[in-house]
Amino acid sequence: MTSQGHQLPDAESRHRALTAIDQSLVVEAGAGTGKTTILAGRIAVLLARGKNPENIVAVTFTESAASELLLRVREY
Repeated sequence: MTSQGHQLPDAESRHRALTAIDQSLVVEAGAGTGKTTILAGRIAVLLARGKNPENIVAVTFTESAASELLLRVREY
C-alpha cells in the first residue's frame, strides 16, 4: 500500500512472495522496486518458522547488495 492508501498493482505478488514459503522464488524487477525488502522479509519469515539458515539461498549480483540484504534481514 502506498502512503496515499492506494494498493500497489503487484500487491498480490508481493504478499505471495512473503507467505508462500513452501516453494522457490525468483524476483525479477527494476531498480528501486522493493526486491531487497521482499527478499529480506521472506528470509525473516523462513527463519521465524524454524528453517535452518544453512538451507536458505539468496543470490545477488554485487557484494554491496548482499551486505544490504543481510542488514535488512537482521533488522527484521
